[in-house]
Amino acid sequence: MFFNREIAVTRDLERCNFIREQLANANIESFVVTNTPTNSGRHHGVPFSKSEYSYEYHVFVKRKNYAEAKKVLNK
Repeated sequence: MFFNREIAVTRDLERCNFIREQLANANIESFVVTNTPTNSGRHHGVPFSKSEYSYEYHVFVKRKNYAEAKKVLNK
């Protein structure tokens, strides 16, 4: 993680996949780190919350590709 930079954070899996697809089309290697669900107890989550929002996706690129990745994603 020391030589990588975070390019995006999202809770939407489709958005995460879109970002990674854009980076792959520009030949920029990326990887995703996800958190664990907020509550791994008996009910596997927080009551009355949608399970698709219980994960947070952090998209990383190599530090040397960060500026190019920002251009690709128009940031």
